[in-house]
Parts: sequence; C-alpha cells; structure tokens
Amino acid sequence: MSRLSKALSKLIPPGPAQEHCKRFYYRFFYNLRRFKRNNFYVYYENGYFVYEFLNGIRFKSYSDVEHELRSSLWGYIKKHELKNGETVIDCGPGEGEFTLYASKAVGDSGKVIAFEPDPLIFDVLKSNVELNELSNVILIKKGLWSENTVLRFTTAKNITRSFVVNEEGGKVIEVPVVTLDSALKELGIHKVDLIKMDVEGAEVEVIKGAGQFLANNKADLAIASYHMLDGEKTCFKLEKVLFGLGYKAETAYPDHLTTYASKE
Repeated sequence: MSRLSKALSKLIPPGPAQEHCKRFYYRFFYNLRRFKRNNFYVYYENGYFVYEFLNGIRFKSYSDVEHELRSSLWGYIKKHELKNGETVIDCGPGEGEFTLYASKAVGDSGKVIAFEPDPLIFDVLKSNVELNELSNVILIKKGLWSENTVLRFTTAKNITRSFVVNEEGGKVIEVPVVTLDSALKELGIHKVDLIKMDVEGAEVEVIKGAGQFLANNKADLAIASYHMLDGEKTCFKLEKVLFGLGYKAETAYPDHLTTYASKE
C-alpha cells in the first residue's frame, strides 16, 4: 500500500470518495514532482495504476510498481532496445513491471515468457497480465535453476520478491524449478532476443541451466547482479561463467547493478 493510500485510509473510509481523491491526486499533482525523476507518468483510475511512457508504451497494474520501474527498468533496456516482434524471457518478473513493459514494446508479433515460482506473487503477476488483456505473454509458475528438481523456497514477506535461500521470517514452501534449456525446448522456442533476470542470488545457477541454449544462440542478457553470494556480489561469478560461454560481459548501472552480456 502506498503512503497516499495509508493516509487516505485514515482520513477517508474506503469507497468512491477515497478513489476519487486518489485519481485526482495522481492526475493533477503527483507527476509535477515525479515525472522528471521517473521519465514516465503515473495515473490512478478504477482501482489500478496506469504507467505511461513518452515512447507510447502504456500499461496498467493493480499494484504500485513505480519504484521498481524507476530503479530497474532503464537498466534492463540500457544495452538492448526492445523491438517489435522480439522474443523476451523474464526470469523473476515479480509483479510484472518489466513483463508488462516488454509485452507492449514487442507488440502482438512478439512474445514474453515469464517464470515466477512464488505462488502469491504469481497470482499478482497473472492479474496484471489479465488486466492489460495481453495475448503475447506466457506465464510459467516455476522457478529456474541448474537442474530440474524441487527446491525449498522462502516466500517474500512483502509479496514483491522471493528467495531461493531462506529469509528469516518468510514461509518455506517447496516449488518446482527447471533449467532454461529444458523449458525453452519444451516450449519450442529456438530464438530469444533478450533475457532479463532478477532471481535474488540464483543467477549463476540459472545461467548454468541455460548453458546449452546460450552456447548456440546470440541472446542479449541483462541480469540484476547486486545480490551477495558467498560474501561477494554475484556479478563477478556471472562474468566468468558468461565468458566461458563465449559472451562478452560487463557490469554497470550502479542504480540497480546489472551485468550485460552479448555475443559479437
């Protein structure tokens, strides 16, 4: 719940009056001070948020994903401009901010495949995809890993992210995980243009499970690599693994540390 929603809940009971106040606030005041920082507009209507970009991309979300868009979106597409007709893999979509943006960017002739293992987050992601009536998104309720198995998994306390490793206070469940190699083979996907990844420290294992596909393809990669694993950020291990697969890799975008990889 946003600060505005919390404040309004104290002053005005839930109902039409509160919804009207939120809609009025976002449309006439919010963007005056936020647009310059965000580079996108935020509106509120009929119980959901609307995000509108200068390039014409516009989508809706039941949850407020402004912070996630501002902190990570521009990093993921910094080295790869999404184009009409492209195929994109979203590993760790969360509530769907990148999935929704990418879906609109690649258009009806493109495709976005999103892997989300947390059942609570998956439900939010699915509702956001349905809200936008997207027909080019494939949602897969599984995690990605270096082998096909079942892992003990800690769900996120704030229902925005999940962790393969145990997080104190989270609920531990068992979830199916697959390799990207086997998943893409099952889906009949032979060419991918961009793989975006934010998997909370599991990125090295996910890359290991995609070794065959990456060795034989030229997909660009944008991987959140600020997570700590064995006392160091995962970007260092990622770069080594990607070099071994014939990729040129570099880590940049300090606002949301991201490892970029591509083949010549």
